Amino acid sequence: MTSGLARNSRKETGNILLIVLIGIALFAALLFVMGRSNRYDTGATENAALAAQEITSYADKINNAVQNVMNENGCLATQVSFQNTTVGGYTNGAANKCMIFDPAGGALVFQTPPLAAIDTAAATAAGSALAGNYYFEGNACVTNAGTGPPGSACSAANSELLIIMPWVTQTVCEQINWITMKSTTIPTVAAATFDGTQFAGSYGGSFTITTSGTTYPSGCYQSSSSPPGTGYHFYYVLVAR
Repeated sequence: MTSGLARNSRKETGNILLIVLIGIALFAALLFVMGRSNRYDTGATENAALAAQEITSYADKINNAVQNVMNENGCLATQVSFQNTTVGGYTNGAANKCMIFDPAGGALVFQTPPLAAIDTAAATAAGSALAGNYYFEGNACVTNAGTGPPGSACSAANSELLIIMPWVTQTVCEQINWITMKSTTIPTVAAATFDGTQFAGSYGGSFTITTSGTTYPSGCYQSSSSPPGTGYHFYYVLVAR
């Protein structure tokens, strides 16, 4: 005949086992949730990295084409043309051999940025219509890139030829800087930096891209002034002057 002490002992053992099983189940559920969260974060970072790679690779191709038409075709910095069949405003009367998007020149195809990289909300908040395209501009200086700032003020004589992608998302901006600067830190620029003026052969010294730290010939920064407004923007120096 089983004693009361033995029955109590088995009951306590069963309770302990149940508690252990419940604890294991809760721990497994926690690991599952954390795993899903980590996979989501990793996926978002990977997507941003892919978008950043697409943007910087395209800028590299543009840069190579610009150097080719200048060095091999004898085109001047004022003759480089970004005339294309997608976006108007870039016609400057240059010969076909100086056109980046012509078979006789750079032989490239005009592209638009990856949709996932565009911060349309920030552009809308700033009242800007520049989101969704690359811009080729010649009205801004990049500090330390050419003969302009900090040695002298930015002017039409020393402004750079740039490709700019306005309104990049923060995560893509970080990944761009990892590619170009080996750092995900985003520098800030307090002054006006560009306004979307399309390059048609003439330069202007209206704006300056200068950061508090080292300025790179390409990268992504956060602006806090207008134009263009508060947001993140990619730039790449095609011709330093």
